[in-house]
Amino acid sequence: MVNIGTPVESPNAIGLRRSFRKSGAPVDGTSGTLVGVAEPGDILIDYTNTKLYVNANTKASPTWSQILTGGVAFAEDLDFSGAYTEDVIDFSGVTINSTGSNGPGLIRAGTYATPIANADEDQSGFMRLYGETSANGSSYDRGIFVCLKTTGLKGIFPIAGLAEVLAQSGAGPSKAQAAQFITMLQEATSKLATLGGDATAGMYAAWLKVGSVSGAVASAGSRVAAVWLDNQMNGTVSGEEYAAFITCGGSKVDAVFGFETTSSGWTSLFYFDETAYDQDPVVSGDATGGNKDYHLRVNLNGTMYGIQLYAL
Repeated sequence: MVNIGTPVESPNAIGLRRSFRKSGAPVDGTSGTLVGVAEPGDILIDYTNTKLYVNANTKASPTWSQILTGGVAFAEDLDFSGAYTEDVIDFSGVTINSTGSNGPGLIRAGTYATPIANADEDQSGFMRLYGETSANGSSYDRGIFVCLKTTGLKGIFPIAGLAEVLAQSGAGPSKAQAAQFITMLQEATSKLATLGGDATAGMYAAWLKVGSVSGAVASAGSRVAAVWLDNQMNGTVSGEEYAAFITCGGSKVDAVFGFETTSSGWTSLFYFDETAYDQDPVVSGDATGGNKDYHLRVNLNGTMYGIQLYAL
């Protein structure tokens, strides 16, 4: 039943805001809930399902838009122009009017100049998502999926992270990582199935791929790579520094790098261009005066070979 005899009225800066109570979800339209009663902006509470609605249309034809679920505190100055259906927030009809990196976007927390501060010793972060699936089949679940398209000249980065260490009065943090991806067989009875002929199957912390369809063109002078590793430590590095740091533990790994191709392979194992071919670690001349102390093992399709190493 709708309580329309004595609506709750709260004074604000521009007049009165009224709220109504009803058991069950309201009905929209000219024959809907509170027709001729609820003004635009009036609020209706479904006390049975603890959901909150606002009349987003007219008094003659109310449209009840759900704005919050039960148990969620109302945020001051909340402005949401998308759709909220059950447990899904839908921004599909929203147009972004961005004003740079500090622009509104769809969801923003803080700005670069005034970030959200956290002084607690915890792992709270901004967002935590936990999910679990028990489904069978050959498909897969995505925790977070981002698809960003372009028809113009502007570059696109579907996901970007920036980890900055600011001025320190002490030794500073021991960890500064822009991204962390970990895949685990987490329990003693966890299992990983065989590849079964699926080239995309396997257990990886990350799958990085570049590709194109027939007819697409990567112009002369462009560059394509699945991974770009870039060091630019202009300050003092008293410790170790690598372009790639590789560790292992547990079982003995078959190889540092594994190669497999469905095309014609690779032209070279390494390529040093005009900026690098005469720089360390490339040294001109023969390795003379040394002893052939070690070799690096290379497995070519089951046969082990050695690359000779000289002590210089």
